[in-house]
Amino acid sequence: MATWRDATYFTEPERVALELVEAVLTPNPSGERVPDELYARVSAHYDDRAMWSLVMAIAHIGFFTPAALIAKPIPGMPPGRNYSA
Repeated sequence: MATWRDATYFTEPERVALELVEAVLTPNPSGERVPDELYARVSAHYDDRAMWSLVMAIAHIGFFTPAALIAKPIPGMPPGRNYSA
């Protein structure tokens, strides 16, 4: 969601979670994607269990994004029916 920064309807915890997702999924040629300052802001809003859930949700996005780019799923079609012979 490219416009989350401009949207007015996200709470502060949602905004920091979206910032974390963006940081993780945006390539950074200088190396570090999640600076300590961002991690500290996220952990101020989420306890250990919620943080782990957030990390796992981001990990799933990170896994399924390349799979979707490769498989090019067609909305409404069951998996494995994306290609014609």
